[in-house]
Formats: sequence, structure tokens, C-alpha cells
Amino acid sequence: MKISSNLLELEFDERSMSLYCDSEKANPSVRKLNEMNDVLFNKTFINNSNKNDPLYYMFRGVGFDKNSSVFEAHTIRYDITVLNHYDLGGEFNKTLGHYHPIVEGSLSYPELYEVLYGEVLYILQRANPDGTYDVKLIHAKKGDRVIMLPNYGHITVNVGSDILIEANLVNSTFESNYDPIKQKKGGAVYVLSNNNIVMNRNYNDLTVDYSEANKISFLDYSKPTIYDEYVGHPEHFEFLNKPSLLKNYNLI
Repeated sequence: MKISSNLLELEFDERSMSLYCDSEKANPSVRKLNEMNDVLFNKTFINNSNKNDPLYYMFRGVGFDKNSSVFEAHTIRYDITVLNHYDLGGEFNKTLGHYHPIVEGSLSYPELYEVLYGEVLYILQRANPDGTYDVKLIHAKKGDRVIMLPNYGHITVNVGSDILIEANLVNSTFESNYDPIKQKKGGAVYVLSNNNIVMNRNYNDLTVDYSEANKISFLDYSKPTIYDEYVGHPEHFEFLNKPSLLKNYNLI
């Protein structure tokens, strides 16, 4: 499967779950079922499953060498993640989920995602000072771009009938924090494979908002990927290191 880009030759081989960038095979980190036990809806599913089943593949720093100067100048990384079409005991396949550290004032690093193939539901969740949670469920398809807003933890759920391929741009200097979601036994909601949404009882007083992905006004959708746009116009992505800029677009 070829992935459209003007600057990179990207191809994904579904049979071997391999990504090739300019004819070179990329090396992924692989998240296996046995690493997800803490966050599954069906707590007994793993007992009768192959604990080494690969759930998703994380290819970090894709295309860095080809345009290293523009990535190094702004400490930004381009990643591609591929989620298998896999039933987690009645739940759609998903990522473990994580939060980002604070970078500016009280705001954490945001992240930008783009759907390259498939269909996804993004779970964004933010804890409020009173212990309640704001939850955003954003449905996206190929070509859509979604900002993981500051102070929101986020989870990717593959709700399509095939693999999901997504890309992201994010600051390259920090480590993600997985512990808050593990401690709560998953995200604020579970997305079941019958399309039901189930609230996680370990969270208090959820306010849930569902939406389709909207176009982001300051990005150029004529570029085939966010990689292409970033290399040509890194100034469009300054918000990844300075999240307060999102206030200018009423996004926070």
C-alpha cells in the first residue's frame, strides 16, 4: 500500500506489517497484548489469548534523515503508527493512551494527528480541578487531521474494518506518561466492537462530547501529508511547542 507524499516514498506491506521509507525498511516499536492488560474492558480476555499478539506498530522519526535540519531546528518528530484490526474481547483495538508534560504555563504539549488510511475514534480526556472529566470523542477518516489538545490525555481507537494508519507530529524531547490511564484501568470510556460506548467507572462525572473531525483553519490541506507541510512551512506548527498559540483560533 503506497502512502501519498511529495517528499517521501512511503509504502506499507500489510502481509509483513512493514513500513518502507524511500525503499528502506523502518524499525518499529511493537505494542503487544500483554502490555495492555491494565486498560482492557474485558479483564479476562487476555487469559485465553496469545499474550504476544501484536496490537500496533510505532514507527518513530520517519523521514528524519532526509530533512533533519528542519526537524532538529524545532525539536519535532514525525511518526507513523499502524493499528491492527483486532478484537480485544469485544472492544475495538486501541492504543494504551498517554498524557504529555507541561511546557508553557499550565499547558502541556499538544500533538497533531493525521489519518493516512482507515477510520478512527480519538478519545481525548481532561481532568478538572473538581475531579470531573471532560471527554471529547472525535471521529476521523483518511485525510482528516486532529489536534490532541493541551492537558488532554488521548487514546486512538481503530473503529474501521481494516488496519488503521495514522501519522503524528510532536515535540521530540519528552517522554509520554502512561501511568494515569493505567491507574484508572483504561480511558474514560471503552469503545466496544458493537459500537457501544461504555463509561469507565473509575472516572467521576464525565462530560462527553462527540464530533466529526473539522478542518484546522491554519493548516494547508492541499499538501498530501503533514510531513510535506511541516518541511515546507514549519511555522504552521509552532503551536506544538507553544500551545498558547491555539488560543488565537479558539481551540483552547
